[in-house]
Amino acid sequence: MLEHALSVIPNISRCAKPSKRIIVRIDINSPIKNNKILDDYRLKAHAKTISILSDAGARVVVLAHQGRPGQDDFTSLEIHKNILEKYVNKTILFIEDIIGPYALNKIDNMKDGEILMLENVRMLSEEVVEGPPEKQANTWLVRKLAPHADYFVFDGFAVAHRSQPSVVGFPMVMPSCMGYVMERELTALSEIWRNRKLTLIVVGGAKVPESLRAIKEVLDKGLADKVLVGGLVSVVMASAKSRVGPSVRQFLEGMGLLSEVEKARMLLETYGDFIVLPEDFRSRTGELSLSNLDEVPGDIGNATAAKFAEIINDYEYVVVTGPMGKIEEPDFFAGTRRVLEAASRRKAIIGGGHTILSAEKAGVLDKIFHVSTGGRAFLMALSEELPAVNALVKSAEKFWL
Repeated sequence: MLEHALSVIPNISRCAKPSKRIIVRIDINSPIKNNKILDDYRLKAHAKTISILSDAGARVVVLAHQGRPGQDDFTSLEIHKNILEKYVNKTILFIEDIIGPYALNKIDNMKDGEILMLENVRMLSEEVVEGPPEKQANTWLVRKLAPHADYFVFDGFAVAHRSQPSVVGFPMVMPSCMGYVMERELTALSEIWRNRKLTLIVVGGAKVPESLRAIKEVLDKGLADKVLVGGLVSVVMASAKSRVGPSVRQFLEGMGLLSEVEKARMLLETYGDFIVLPEDFRSRTGELSLSNLDEVPGDIGNATAAKFAEIINDYEYVVVTGPMGKIEEPDFFAGTRRVLEAASRRKAIIGGGHTILSAEKAGVLDKIFHVSTGGRAFLMALSEELPAVNALVKSAEKFWL
């Protein structure tokens, strides 16, 4: 599917034409604290696509999101605009509107090479609802914006696993291309697919349901030889494998993750020989073992970090998504550093905002084979078809072929 998609979907050069109005969907969803962006890697990556279009004389309309309604990081994109402007090295006009008369008027009156960023697309309730592409093509977002543009460019790989209007709706009604970031991501995925028996997956971070699902899919389909697990994902798996202290269970209950423990148990029963859990952990009070996890850990232990590094050395390709511990605390960064240093000596593919931030902190980002703008999206793309890719293929068959 990936190689077919790369051969069928036009790349950005097909849409980068003077005077054409182009809607570009990027994913600049970033870690935010106190209304400040902590990691701007995605903004820097997508600046290339926007620059290519603007330099060609196209009139660029940027669509993106930040967080979800009700979450702490759900906010306006104005702070993103300021950073994106720096990397594009051109003025970007930001407006607090998406599909209203003000936005449509601004789009209609753009000049060649101008860049316009619309407000957080998830401020529209329909954008957080998933559905088939044909249905999403009939949403207000698509019906309002599509008539005011000539092409759609999808570059938001990190949101490519969502079947939302801004992802799959536009390709159904207008000629579409893949952006620079999207093309690079699909090319890297295709290489991993061809070399899956030489591939090791390292999963960490705090996105437990998505991670367990991705691990299951990857192992079900034989897309990796082995999976190393750290972060909060490993705490859930440890709870499924052995008894843990009441404080750990209370923590998981408070996080709404007790239901994931049973899923982890079934996963270990089926693929226990292919999943490597930490042997030891590090907490604020000292070292903990897998069989005596009576406190919520902050990192994998030294023995585990050394073991993981040794295993990584045996593989040609290593996909790392998610840190091994609470990287925001200096005392809990050692495990993540050791894993990323080892991975950087192989053909490493890393993804996710916190993983990229960790690689920068560890000083190995420039040694990474491929830095993906999507963490779980990259894993999911290995194991299942992405709605965005399917929509772009359908669009190519309808408008280009």
